[in-house]
Amino acid sequence: MRRLISWLIMVPAAVAVVIFALNNKAPVALDLWPFAMTVEMELYLVLTAVLGVGVLLGGVASWAGAGRLRSELRKQSYNGEVARRQLKSEQERAQQFEAELKVLRMQQLHTPAPQPGDDAKTIEHAPSDGTGQLPKPQSAA
Repeated sequence: MRRLISWLIMVPAAVAVVIFALNNKAPVALDLWPFAMTVEMELYLVLTAVLGVGVLLGGVASWAGAGRLRSELRKQSYNGEVARRQLKSEQERAQQFEAELKVLRMQQLHTPAPQPGDDAKTIEHAPSDGTGQLPKPQSAA
């Protein structure tokens, strides 16, 4: 769409410049004041040169004015790349944790569940003196 609009503007402008150049071939004397020179040129060359210089100066001014915007876009691009890399590393870590969790769940499913009587077999009872109380620990002296 932009290209179409550009062509719709540029083609008539180019035609107008060509028609202007063909109709204005009369010589014009230009007095270049600070240099004390006088140059004789055709009118269309003078106006075309002035138009070209104006376009160049406008482009340079526009480019210089957008410097801050370009700098900000570079910073945002860099920050976006850093964020993408961090996200990728965090996703890799999450995948590792999920794999570990899967392995642990598989191990949990394959280990036999403890039976109610198994707890009594694994507990070692402390020696007692028959009173139901545990002996007092001896202090190191």
